Amino acid sequence: MKTFIKKYIIRFSLVLTVFINGCIEPIEFSSNTYENNLVVRSILTNEFKKHSIELSRTIPIDSTQLDPVRNAEVSIVDNNGTIYRFQEEENGVYTSSVNFAAEANKSYSLKIQTANGSSYTSTSEKLPPLSEIEEINTAIELNDESDTPDFVFRVNSITNTHEGNYYRYAYDETFKIKTNIWSPKKLEVVSDTSPYEFRLVDKIPEIDGTGFCYVNKLSSSILLSETFSLDENKVTNIPVRRIPLDNYIIGIRYSVLIKQYVLNKNTYDFYSLLDKFSNPDNVFSQIQVGNVPSNISSDIDPDNDKVLGFFEVSSVHEKRIFVNRSEITNLAFINYPTPLSCTDRPNPLIEDRDGSSPLLELLESGWIYQSPPDIPIPPPGKPYALARKPCGDCRQFGEVSPPDFWIE
Repeated sequence: MKTFIKKYIIRFSLVLTVFINGCIEPIEFSSNTYENNLVVRSILTNEFKKHSIELSRTIPIDSTQLDPVRNAEVSIVDNNGTIYRFQEEENGVYTSSVNFAAEANKSYSLKIQTANGSSYTSTSEKLPPLSEIEEINTAIELNDESDTPDFVFRVNSITNTHEGNYYRYAYDETFKIKTNIWSPKKLEVVSDTSPYEFRLVDKIPEIDGTGFCYVNKLSSSILLSETFSLDENKVTNIPVRRIPLDNYIIGIRYSVLIKQYVLNKNTYDFYSLLDKFSNPDNVFSQIQVGNVPSNISSDIDPDNDKVLGFFEVSSVHEKRIFVNRSEITNLAFINYPTPLSCTDRPNPLIEDRDGSSPLLELLESGWIYQSPPDIPIPPPGKPYALARKPCGDCRQFGEVSPPDFWIE
């Protein structure tokens, strides 16, 4: 969740600041050409849990760091007067004090008061009707831009209402990877001063793993669909995730949790326009796209104190599936990439003539023990061959223990 939020806020701050005045004009990109606006990321759903709200300020075009809003008072109020208060658990991220879920036939408003005395209120929003994911279908499909086919996940859903709906999709994927070069041994430093001493010990599976890791990633793109323009209020074969067939993500075992959000029209319009701004081909077009819709406004100066973001109240349904590569294809896959080559296998001296330890220096700079040297009789003082850490330790990318939901 956090990864998606950070990408969303950075992209939101950089792109929407340019377009907040509603028309596109030639601009000079510098740190001065931006407005310091409040950015809100808030989604309330029918899930019974502690919900989170993220607050930050827009940032200059040349900045990559978020500017979180600290020490604000944040709450959600329903039409019966029930107040759900949020506490700041980390910089700019506020979590509800209790578990709760949005309910049908109730309306909700978001209220924010910042430490400098500014206050903001959203419009009153109701929970849309639930639409359930009926099934997730998979298929190998040709890719128009590549010689390698894609493995595609498509969603079908059902709804109990006869009116059309607006949908947004997100996914949470987890996959198993294998270390490029694996050794069950690791090198410990016994003495880091001359005479230097090292020893080989067995790796601890619970800490060091067994050569396999589990990587988790969240979707960051905006995927929307609607059924108002269709004859039937039913989502059919919506492609949610495409993965090249030779990709390491589906190299061993893969699982995806797909979430289907039902939106109201205003929320759908907000994401549609945000998606348009997020597309580099559209950002600098000459089309006047208008203001980005927001249902949150300043209580004191709504004309000048702009808010970027949306208080979303959506019903959500989710479904998970697992797939093994052996069930998909016999095509070989390319293992996870590393920053540098994994073919380099130095076996440095334990101690050189100057009293330094090239072996210790490499270990401290990110190399790890991999095996004895490839030559039958190693040169004196060079008993250990090394590999770059990402090549021999997949913990650089994931966890050694599978998540609780994982099924082999």
